Amino acid sequence: MILTQDQINAANKANLETLTHLTQKAFDGVEKLMELNIQVAKTVMNENVDHLKEAAQAKDAKELLSLQANFVQPFAEKTISYSRHLFNIATETQNALNEMTNHSFQSRTKKLYDLINDMGKSAPGSSDAMVNMIKQAVANANTVIESSQKAVKQAVDMTSHQTKSATDSALKASQSIFKTAVAK
Repeated sequence: MILTQDQINAANKANLETLTHLTQKAFDGVEKLMELNIQVAKTVMNENVDHLKEAAQAKDAKELLSLQANFVQPFAEKTISYSRHLFNIATETQNALNEMTNHSFQSRTKKLYDLINDMGKSAPGSSDAMVNMIKQAVANANTVIESSQKAVKQAVDMTSHQTKSATDSALKASQSIFKTAVAK
């Protein structure tokens, strides 16, 4: 069976729509990242100005060191919070892209099966074995792709969990170290 110009045009249109949607989702993620970074920059600037004002009013070195210690102490928590926001943005973007890709993949697979069925209907009777072989090859390819996607998702989930555990442990350790240092 030969593809018609209408089928080629429809495939090109579908490819362009998919690319447009994927690009939009990627830009949405970049936009969220930029908003986060702008907010962090504003916060850091304001906190530094406030700290400098307080430090300028310190009466002695002990008070200045205490102010400095209190200023530095929440740094680990803020870094972890930023990392979590960053991770959430990346995860949201990745999930949106995966969802769109899976939807597109399923749609294209259905169209491929329809094309194979049409090809089988218009081909001579002895081509049934060939059509079945093509269908089986497509089914096997789909199984491999789905298994790969599941394995990648499991790896990402496991890495996310381990990262969160390590981050929480580091935060607890830094808080303990800070409390010990301030107490002395």
